[in-house]
Amino acid sequence: MRPHLAYNRGVHAPTPATQAMSDYVLGTDPLELARLRLQQRVWGSVTDALLDRVGIPAGARVLDAGCGPGLVTEVLRRRVGDSGHVTSVDGSPAYLATLRERVAEAGWDNVDVREGQLETIDLGPGSYDRIFLRWVLSFLPDPQAIVDRLAKALTPGGILIVQDYNHEGVSLFPCSTGFDAMIRATRALYETKGGDTWIAGRLPGLLRGAGLEVVDQRPNVICGGPESPAFRWADSFFPTFSEVFENAGLVTPEERQQFLADWSARKSDPDALFFSPIVLDIAARKAN
Repeated sequence: MRPHLAYNRGVHAPTPATQAMSDYVLGTDPLELARLRLQQRVWGSVTDALLDRVGIPAGARVLDAGCGPGLVTEVLRRRVGDSGHVTSVDGSPAYLATLRERVAEAGWDNVDVREGQLETIDLGPGSYDRIFLRWVLSFLPDPQAIVDRLAKALTPGGILIVQDYNHEGVSLFPCSTGFDAMIRATRALYETKGGDTWIAGRLPGLLRGAGLEVVDQRPNVICGGPESPAFRWADSFFPTFSEVFENAGLVTPEERQQFLADWSARKSDPDALFFSPIVLDIAARKAN
């Protein structure tokens, strides 16, 4: 789930009228879906390690909050087993259609797919043993309100599990002024709707503010050269979205061209390195 703002590839920033009809900040087209699938392959082991530490018991009732196309829904469903239940919530009809197709193909009768915004959808008090959300709060203008609502939806002893960004440290070596412009533009794109690319630093306070006890906290960074998963993940985002940034007025044409030239050079440089943003794992338990 993401706030309702999308800068579509090849078009200029939307007017208020068209903005109201759009959904994800980064869009929901097939190219973005492919990028998200690559992202899951790159970051899936990090998510699995977090779920291993926190534990998703067989038979648990789990909410995948802001599930997008459901790439983690499948992971959660496997962990709860046939005796458990997963509810997947998102505000994007396009992504939920993808998830519903997968659920139907697999014959999962214990996965419930619901359309709605986390700010307003009825979750029910004490409904879930675990609630998971990855790369959701950083896009939302009032994350404390969302965390408060999710905390109420936990059972006593239930755990809220979060992964989200701190953009400090995202970098390309050898250094590139064009790449630096792309990072500034990425942060600005989030901020246009009140998002926060530094949300990870606020997560402990947000969770404690909802009355939860932090029980797990760990930062993650991936890096690598042009043939690495980390670099391929970055390559699926920055070149494509450089056009979005230019059309939205977040970078100049000269900055974009400098980035594209630098990026092409780094892709052919075996000594080049891309460092991801910090992704913070954090989990917090509701009192019994």
